[in-house]
Amino acid sequence: MYDEWAELWRTLGDPTRLHILSLLGIRDACVCELVELLPISQSAVSQHLRRLKSSGLVRDYRDRTWVFYTLRPDMPGVVATFLKDLPIPPEDAQWLRSHHVVQTCQVPMVDT
Repeated sequence: MYDEWAELWRTLGDPTRLHILSLLGIRDACVCELVELLPISQSAVSQHLRRLKSSGLVRDYRDRTWVFYTLRPDMPGVVATFLKDLPIPPEDAQWLRSHHVVQTCQVPMVDT
């Protein structure tokens, strides 16, 4: 029981993961959008999202060709309250509100 809580707080102990969670508090986003806002590679963003997903903080869903990440509505209340108090860089919030995935991400090529 306490091991799960300790793992959850270790997940929250990373600044990049906190930044991702603050961004997802604005709106759902795909990996390519998060790459635009974070100073790390696409593979690093994916690794952080995998950790957040395995800790039960985010979930993913598919919309056409993109996979979006969203905050889980059923996360523990104490964590949800904590996330509401995270600072969000104003320029990141503005960028997320004004861009859409089709403007940021390239549609994957499909072999025929």
